[in-house]
Amino acid sequence: MWFKRFFLALVSATALSKGVGAALQIDNAFDFGTLAVTSNASVSSVQMFRSGKTSSSGYVHILQFGQPGVYTLNGFPPFTLVSMSADLPAYSVSPIPNTQQFIISALDMVDTLQLDGSGSGQFKLGGVLQTSGLGGTYVGPATYQISLNITITY
Repeated sequence: MWFKRFFLALVSATALSKGVGAALQIDNAFDFGTLAVTSNASVSSVQMFRSGKTSSSGYVHILQFGQPGVYTLNGFPPFTLVSMSADLPAYSVSPIPNTQQFIISALDMVDTLQLDGSGSGQFKLGGVLQTSGLGGTYVGPATYQISLNITITY
């Protein structure tokens, strides 16, 4: 079965001062690529490093490589040091009935980012995508999306 996967990062900012117009810009959306899952009898995974290096294990195979996410924070005070964390695990949502869902179980991203004199900074995002391993099937071709909440504090 073939799957095209897109990954969207949603940011919830905490501890933002009044009047700060902080924003997240998506330069390149995180995409695990086109995958084939030949069995879901056990957990299989695809790992994409923020460098772009990709590997797979188990019964999931990469048919077309994706890309790590590239995001820019802007609108912060100059030279701010921000901390970032994510809510994991994160699960896919597919409107297709009776299909298994995917899980992002780990991320490859920096924990802190020093912003520049304009209050901006760019970071890359990679991660580990896993099958459920519950024995059900994945329907394809289909697009599975995962929303990930990233908390930005400073």
